[in-house]
Amino acid sequence: MSDEFIKIATQEINEDISQLQQIISKCQNDEDIFSLADKFQKHTHKIKGLAPMMGKEELGGLSAELDSMLKKIINGSKTNDLYALLDESFTLMEKSMVDSETSLSDLKSRISQISNDLN
Repeated sequence: MSDEFIKIATQEINEDISQLQQIISKCQNDEDIFSLADKFQKHTHKIKGLAPMMGKEELGGLSAELDSMLKKIINGSKTNDLYALLDESFTLMEKSMVDSETSLSDLKSRISQISNDLN
C-alpha cells in the first residue's frame, strides 16, 4: 500500500476509535451500551475492513470480533459487563495504533468467547 493510503487509513481509523470513545463516554451501564450498539457497530465494521489493508491485522481481527458480537446484541442478545469490555477494547485499540507492540490477542479471545456464548 502507498504511503498516502496508509496515512489516510490511519487517520480514518483513529477518527473511528475516537468516535467509539465518544459514544461510550455517554454511557453509564450495559443498558446504555445495548441501546447504542448500532452506533458502535458502524465504527467497528469500518475498522474491521480497513485495518488489515494497512497492516494492522490484529486490530482488524479484534474489530471483527467486536462487530460480530455487536450485531448479535443489535438483534436482541444480552451479556453482562459489556460496558467494561468495550471501554477496555477501545482503549487498547487506540494504544495499538501508536504502539505496535500492543497485543490484542487476549482481548480478542475473550470477546470471541462472549460472542459465541450469545448464539
